[in-house]
Amino acid sequence: MRNITLKGLVGVLVLAITGLVVSAWNTSKATVDTFAKFTSSTSPGEWLNADGVIQESQKARLFAAVAFENLEQDIARGNGEYLTSLAVLLKVPAGKQDEFGTRAQRTYSLLFARDLRTAEKLLATLISKREDLRADSQRLE
Repeated sequence: MRNITLKGLVGVLVLAITGLVVSAWNTSKATVDTFAKFTSSTSPGEWLNADGVIQESQKARLFAAVAFENLEQDIARGNGEYLTSLAVLLKVPAGKQDEFGTRAQRTYSLLFARDLRTAEKLLATLISKREDLRADSQRLE
């Protein structure tokens, strides 16, 4: 395990706390539990690059953990700022984000099934939907 700088660890904690404060109006036990599970299963060294900045590959995971309930509401509607933000973090092309939202909405019951209700499961399923969109785009070119 590589050394974690104090600055990097403080940066992750500040980001996490900021996310929790910003979403405090919608925070519930489920959100706190989801974030706690995420942070306990991931060591801070996996989140940061050598400069102490959150790695690109971890941004969507951290966002989904912090904004889980807001994402659930947006996915139920098929659109919204949290779903759009997640699509950007997952690098869904701008022209395909509406379709991504529609596909996410169609899989709502799978994404938020009681026994599988985690940020990790949500991301795994949405990433597969993103890959479907990329394959569709390549076939049309």
